[in-house]
Amino acid sequence: MRWCTMIVKVKENKERILAGIILVVIGVLSRITFTNLLSYTPPLYLTLNSITQPLFMLDVFFVVALIAFLSGYLLGGYYSFIIPVSVMIISDILLGNTFIFLFTWSGFALIGLIGYYLQTKQYKGVRHLPSILGGSIGSILLYDLFTNFGSWLGWYPPTIEGLTICYIVALPFMLWHLLSTTIALTIVIIPIMYLQKQGFSIPAKKLSIFERKAPYVAPVLLIILALALHFV
Repeated sequence: MRWCTMIVKVKENKERILAGIILVVIGVLSRITFTNLLSYTPPLYLTLNSITQPLFMLDVFFVVALIAFLSGYLLGGYYSFIIPVSVMIISDILLGNTFIFLFTWSGFALIGLIGYYLQTKQYKGVRHLPSILGGSIGSILLYDLFTNFGSWLGWYPPTIEGLTICYIVALPFMLWHLLSTTIALTIVIIPIMYLQKQGFSIPAKKLSIFERKAPYVAPVLLIILALALHFV
């Protein structure tokens, strides 16, 4: 009987499952591909607090951020965090990561949560594009604030000065994250909105109360785990 129930649930969710698998595959392949391509640093510089550094530090953040946001905005529920975390786990096995990997995983789960929150508010259609981009920008700032806090804990002096230097050094990454992700999301989300208006979308499914709460709980648990492992 349990197997029958599981089969029925899979059939009911086949569109979401297929879309989730596609997003994971795209995320993993894109992260691996762009990691080898984005090795160039534009010759633009900024100076803050006597620290001179490039204006942008190119990385592949926008790839996983876009996948995370879309997983929450299009699929919602468990997919909001399972998809971005799956992309990171698989690609980290191939590419490697640092000891703050749990900070990055939880950061992407937060981005998925913001996408899911916007979905629950029915932000669809071009007239909601500013709200969607605003939510995306907010999620990027949350990601950078939290992951750089993890960097401070591991690589910088445990002082206010160390924290300040950490965030200043991280500015080129944050500026690139904001620019690249906003451009990528705009390019992708407008056609999606058009297709939604034409009636092409993943069939909505009524989520259980547990699945509705899971996108909020999962990032919190990952954050607690990341901090706990650091201080243990």
